[in-house]
Amino acid sequence: MLFGTVGLLIVLIIVSSTHYLVSREQAAIRRQIEHSIGDIADTYEARVLRSLREIDATLKLVDFVATQQRSDILTTLSERNLLPPGLIFSVSIVDGQGRVKESTSPWELATQGDTFPTLPDVTELVVEAFSAAGRQQLLFARKLSNESNVPEWVTLTVSADYFVSGYDAGSLGERGLLALVDAGNVTRIARSGSQLTSRTIMALPSYDEIMNSDDTPFLTHWMEVERMTLVRPLFRFPLSIVVGISVEEQLASAYPMARRYWLRALFVSVAALMFLGLLARLSHQLQRERQRVMDERLRHARHIEHLAFHDTLTQLPNRAYLSYVVDQAIGQHRESEEGFALLFLDLDRFKSVNDTQGHEAGDKLLRLVAKRLLASVREHDVVARLGGDEFVILLRNITQREPVTRITEQLVTAIQEPFALQGQTCLISVSIGVALFPHDGADEQTLMKRADAAMYRAKQAGKNTAYFHERWSV
Repeated sequence: MLFGTVGLLIVLIIVSSTHYLVSREQAAIRRQIEHSIGDIADTYEARVLRSLREIDATLKLVDFVATQQRSDILTTLSERNLLPPGLIFSVSIVDGQGRVKESTSPWELATQGDTFPTLPDVTELVVEAFSAAGRQQLLFARKLSNESNVPEWVTLTVSADYFVSGYDAGSLGERGLLALVDAGNVTRIARSGSQLTSRTIMALPSYDEIMNSDDTPFLTHWMEVERMTLVRPLFRFPLSIVVGISVEEQLASAYPMARRYWLRALFVSVAALMFLGLLARLSHQLQRERQRVMDERLRHARHIEHLAFHDTLTQLPNRAYLSYVVDQAIGQHRESEEGFALLFLDLDRFKSVNDTQGHEAGDKLLRLVAKRLLASVREHDVVARLGGDEFVILLRNITQREPVTRITEQLVTAIQEPFALQGQTCLISVSIGVALFPHDGADEQTLMKRADAAMYRAKQAGKNTAYFHERWSV
């Protein structure tokens, strides 16, 4: 039980320590995610802001030139290299019906308004997302401030993935996130790994909540991926950047280390349990050996006690044990006032059997006599052998002579029955002397003397009978 408790405690300590180490590693990764996402957001924000400012500056430049001349506005700017690269950006002037009047892209001239989204009649910067030729596009537009009767807009179109081309799988992972969202949290462009999406709603906090968050990352679930996410509104632009890092993907880097920790914990736990099992086995063996030694000592002590208080020939109690039980019976009389009888027995004609048939036959006869004596008394009575052919019987709980008389008659009858010795029939008898306590004596010595004297009177009276201490024959 002790070793089992210790083993359980050790395993709990190992498991708790391992769980603490794994949790500490995971917490370190989460802190690293929060730190990394801030750095990535700083870089992404600076890049997007720089691009947006350049785009807005281009739109304002076109607007300014439009106030100076009515046509060939883009041609004039292009000739002076004041427009962004045509391979990436497409600048156009469109009217209210979406018809392209001028453009740096021949493709846009050919669309004739079928592709452009409807532009609102506002003076602020407009950002719209649309699809053209199977590709996501972002359109930035400003209403021209010229005095034309027909409203016109200058637009700049760029492939939407331009704003997420800086996606770095090394820092964001394959399930990270870069996105531009408007004030309604609708994605203008979003990239996760190699997947591009737009015009979907992201479950993000409100603008006020973001502004009051102290730039603290938070968890989001978008497209079935849990990400540590950071949102930053872009100053003077109706957009916000969104940077997300998949928590599970980043924690996966800790799985091999966690696996090593748990394998080590398992190994140490098994080793500790095996060691404790060995100690428990050795302790059990030692305990069994101690118990065996104690049992052996107890058996030896009982054997010594048996030898000290029993006759080796008949296995009956000897005189020492008889003295002990007589003293005990005398002590009990002081509490219960119950008396007892002491019977002194001597076998008649035993010496002739011993002389004629030998000591071996005599010893066997004594053992047979002992059995008959035990069978003739009550279970709680004591039959003892003093030595030779002399026996003493202690009859407990005796208050009258009648039970003693009945038992002595049984004893006389039992002993005078024939004995079979070495194929021959042997006949003996017994003479019995009786002393009653406390009537005939108050101590063992007195009772033994008077019972012995009564036994001799029985022999003088012809043997094979019983006498009480007084002259009355049974």
